[in-house]
Amino acid sequence: MAHSKMKIVLANNYYYLLGGCERVLFDDEGALVAAGHDVRPFAPYDERNSPAISASFFPHVSDYMAARGIGRAQAAVNLVRSTSAGRAFAEFLDDFRPDIVHCHNIYGRLTTAVLDEARRRRIPVVLTVHDHKLTCPAYLGLRQGEPCQLCTDGGYWRCLRWKCHKESTAASFVYTIEAYYNRLSKKYDAVSQFLCPSRFMQAELIESGIQEERTVYHPNAIPVTAYSPQFEPGNYALYAGRLSPEKGILTMMEAFGQARIPLRIAGSGPLDAEIRDLVERRNLPVTLEGFCDGPRLAQLYRGAAFVIVPSEWYENAPMSILESFAHGKPVLASDIGGNPELVVDHEVGRVFPVRNVSRLKEMAMQMWTDKDGLRAMGRRARRMAESQYDQKRRISDLVNIYENVIGRAASGAEMPDRPQGNAQSPA
Repeated sequence: MAHSKMKIVLANNYYYLLGGCERVLFDDEGALVAAGHDVRPFAPYDERNSPAISASFFPHVSDYMAARGIGRAQAAVNLVRSTSAGRAFAEFLDDFRPDIVHCHNIYGRLTTAVLDEARRRRIPVVLTVHDHKLTCPAYLGLRQGEPCQLCTDGGYWRCLRWKCHKESTAASFVYTIEAYYNRLSKKYDAVSQFLCPSRFMQAELIESGIQEERTVYHPNAIPVTAYSPQFEPGNYALYAGRLSPEKGILTMMEAFGQARIPLRIAGSGPLDAEIRDLVERRNLPVTLEGFCDGPRLAQLYRGAAFVIVPSEWYENAPMSILESFAHGKPVLASDIGGNPELVVDHEVGRVFPVRNVSRLKEMAMQMWTDKDGLRAMGRRARRMAESQYDQKRRISDLVNIYENVIGRAASGAEMPDRPQGNAQSPA
């Protein structure tokens, strides 16, 4: 089916490859442009940004965590609502006149000021829900290091009570105010469709009070044909991701240390020094590769026996799992968040109880010694990536979502112009 060409805005807090969100954004942008659409990004100015035709409109925004003194008070206000971002976005919209605005992560930098400007111009908006920000002021869904969904009911005061953001009273206060401001002001009424990379995330939004029809399951994807699979098991297990507590790194280190299975860790983060110390003190069979991307990361995937995703927070839809599948590698993942949706147990990998060192060790050893099983799961993983998570299918679905939203807006049936109380906003 032929699609009409659209003018599309992709709005995000960063326009350089910072994490999984940006990876999705850049992949979508490339595929949409290849399909003939006029796509222009909008993000805060940053010297690390990729080149963009719309860069002259990018606003300068303040960084709350980096600000000091009286400047921090102004930065706190801008975190809740950035006047400079709103003003710059208004100028950009008036110049570009898009058919639709697709927001990714806008919280804390662009802020919901961009939603205000799109709504004033009756430009429909969709938003991809990459993390828990709509239901958790601190966005990680963690309380004192433990998975938490308490604020799904709209009681955002708990963020301040437990100092959920960086264990800081001041930062947690600002994030709590931001959450209440956006809810009480019904800022997210401007969003026609919430795109959820996992069914877990979709269920969380519905539980928070967002109408089910305003949500859609829209899984992440990768250009599978760009990956050359290697089904033969390698001589190590691989972790590829951020080195931070919620990723389950320490649980993984303990289990693999006991199992004495060679492990390579590709990534960097706040646990860097602690992990290096642990490897040296306990003489663990662990190789620290540091931050890797491009050909080096692909080489590590291809050389692995299997990949481990030991997350201890409510993962949404990790790109590392899809990359593993595309490389023909099975995954050993914790049973939390969206992980079990991707890693079908015994089919394309194994799923272990979160934080359970003994079960993780046991499953890792079973996988490590079953080479035929690894090959079979790797082949099934590749087929799953091809049939369910390929970029071409995602973009076709995304264009259909855009056209449906634009069509509803044109018919006057668009939700942003008809607020209906708290059910329209995250509760």
